[in-house]
Amino acid sequence: MDASTVISGIAVVIAIMSFVVGTWRAQRAELRARKPVLVFVDDPSAGCWTIRNVGNGPALNIVTAQRKSGQWFNPVKIPPLGSEGSYQLPWLGRTNETGLCATYADFEGTSYTATLGDEVSRTFRGRRLPLWPDADVARYWDVEDYHPSDPLRHPRQSDFSA
Repeated sequence: MDASTVISGIAVVIAIMSFVVGTWRAQRAELRARKPVLVFVDDPSAGCWTIRNVGNGPALNIVTAQRKSGQWFNPVKIPPLGSEGSYQLPWLGRTNETGLCATYADFEGTSYTATLGDEVSRTFRGRRLPLWPDADVARYWDVEDYHPSDPLRHPRQSDFSA
């Protein structure tokens, strides 16, 4: 092999690698451009927890829940949140004894999960909450306030072990 063939081969490999890396970066940028990112914020002025979308895309089909003693409970469906949107969760008050979680989807149907526990916020791709029957998920306009002495189940929920 002569030097010009080796140099040409190296140029082809570099071009292919550049194409692959460029495509991967473009896909990641597109995901960031449409990805909703939900966070829980303790809002003392409102007297309750608030959920905020700090991402770039709308969060759809949002279900919030609480976690205590290793069990998820009190699932509540809330309205969609646009980018920079927020929604107060008055039924939670300012409880700090349970973990909080929300599952949601972007406009393409990709599922995400946001959690807050021990003052640590995390966001995951995929669903991390149980899939409750729709009848067991309260609606934001018809949910009872959470009290620390309440049992882990919302009165309308069936038994679940997820």
